[in-house]
Amino acid sequence: MNHDPRLSPLEEHEWSLQERALAEQRAGFAPRDGQASLGTYRTMARWLAQPPAEQLPADFARRLARQVQPVARPDAGLERGLLALLTAALGVAGLAALVIYGDAWLPALDQGVVGAVLAKPLAWVVAACLGLSRLSRSWLHHDQPA
Repeated sequence: MNHDPRLSPLEEHEWSLQERALAEQRAGFAPRDGQASLGTYRTMARWLAQPPAEQLPADFARRLARQVQPVARPDAGLERGLLALLTAALGVAGLAALVIYGDAWLPALDQGVVGAVLAKPLAWVVAACLGLSRLSRSWLHHDQPA
């Protein structure tokens, strides 16, 4: 077990008891009376060293993964379609606002480096490509199992 130097004195004492109990259990020493917590730690070490009495089925992990997978709802396709429509409408609205009001606020951005970058059409093209790439990745891979 790794030792953490940030342990409090009480935690340090418990850690040393756990290590001592594990070492005594491995060495096969007989339990001694005295410290009840040491006996508890030795019992825990003995139980953890034994294999479980009942073996798990061979396909346990697959069955458990199947149980915790989210269940596909019948209306998920509708929600996905509405989300795509809403995203497209938001993009069109943003583009329309840029075309209509861009002359008023775009020159105000030209005060610094950010304004110089945003005033260039290539920066907008790169931003649009990155945004569409991110959106298309989530749309295209929505129903593939992990």
